Amino acid sequence: MSTLVLTDITLVLGPPRHDTAAFDEFQQLAELGDAVSDHAWAAHEHTAVDALTARDGGITTPTLLETIVGGVLGVNVIIADVSRCWVRHADRRLYVAVRFNCEDVRPRAAGVALQREATIATLNAVASTLSELDGRAWLAWSSHSWSDTGGEDHLARTATLMADIAAHVLGDPASGTAGAEGGAVEQAPDEAPDAAIDLTADLVRAIAAGHAHAGHVHADDAHHTLGQTLRVLRLHDPLRFEWQLVSMDAFFLGAQQPARVRDSMGSADAAGLAFLYIGKDRTDRLKADPWITPRFRRELVARAYLTAYALRRLAPVVAQTLLDVMRPMAG
Repeated sequence: MSTLVLTDITLVLGPPRHDTAAFDEFQQLAELGDAVSDHAWAAHEHTAVDALTARDGGITTPTLLETIVGGVLGVNVIIADVSRCWVRHADRRLYVAVRFNCEDVRPRAAGVALQREATIATLNAVASTLSELDGRAWLAWSSHSWSDTGGEDHLARTATLMADIAAHVLGDPASGTAGAEGGAVEQAPDEAPDAAIDLTADLVRAIAAGHAHAGHVHADDAHHTLGQTLRVLRLHDPLRFEWQLVSMDAFFLGAQQPARVRDSMGSADAAGLAFLYIGKDRTDRLKADPWITPRFRRELVARAYLTAYALRRLAPVVAQTLLDVMRPMAG
C-alpha cells in the first residue's frame, strides 16, 4: 500500500464584531462543559455555514466557499465534500469551522496549490475583508497535513464497511433483517438458487440509504454508523482509489440540471439512471456477464451507496431530484 500526504483545509468563523448575549452565553456554557448543541448561537453558526456551503443546483452553480477559494486561486473550483465541526481556537473559545481535504478539490492543480503555505496566507489576507462583510472580528484559514501509510487495519475495516452497507440495504435473508426502506427481507425455504434478482430495486434502495446517511451535516448530529465509518476511511488505502472513482461518477451526476432531469426523465430512463451509480467498470462487467452472483450483487449495492453518499455531499439538490425520479421503482 502506498503512502500519501493528505492536507485538510479549515476555515474558522470567528466571534461577532459586536458582542452578543447569545455568543457570550454560549461560550460560558461551553467552558463549563454544558450541552450547547441546541443553543441559539449554535443555530446561528449552522446557518452561517449553510450560507457558505449551500449549492442551489448542479455543480455549475458554485457555493460561496468555492467562489472564495476559486477567486484566490484564479480558477473555477469544485469542492466535492465539506464537513463542519466545532474547534477550540487560540483564545480557547469554541467556534464553528468548515473543513475539506485537498483531495476533494477539482481541478487537481487547485488542490495541490491549496497545500502551499503561500495560498493559505493569501486566503487569510482576503478573510479580513470577508469578516468585515459578515460582521465578525476575524476569519481564520489554516492547513494540516497528515500521512496515510495504509495497513491491515484499514483493509479489514473497509471490507467490514462494504459488507455492512450491503447488509443494511439487502437485509439478512436468514433472519429477515429490515432493509434500507424498512421492509423485512425474507427468503423462502424452497427459493431457487437462480431466482431472478430485482437489481434495479436493490440499487434504488442503496441510493436512498446513501443519500440519507450523507444528510447528517451537523457536527453534533448522531451520524449513522455507516456514514460515520465511511467518512473516516474514504481517503485511506484501500478505499482511496475506489473513492476517486466514486467522486468522478458523482461529478458526472452532479453536473445534471435538476429541472431538466425532472422534466425529461421517463420511467424507462429512470431505470437506466439507477445503474449510473455503480460506475462504468461494473456496468461493463454486467454487460459481459449478466449472471449476478450474490457477492457481485452486494458489490453493486455497496458501490451505488457510495456514489449516492458522495453525490448528496456534492450536489444535494441534484441528488434529491434524481432520487425522487427513481424512488417509485423501489416499490
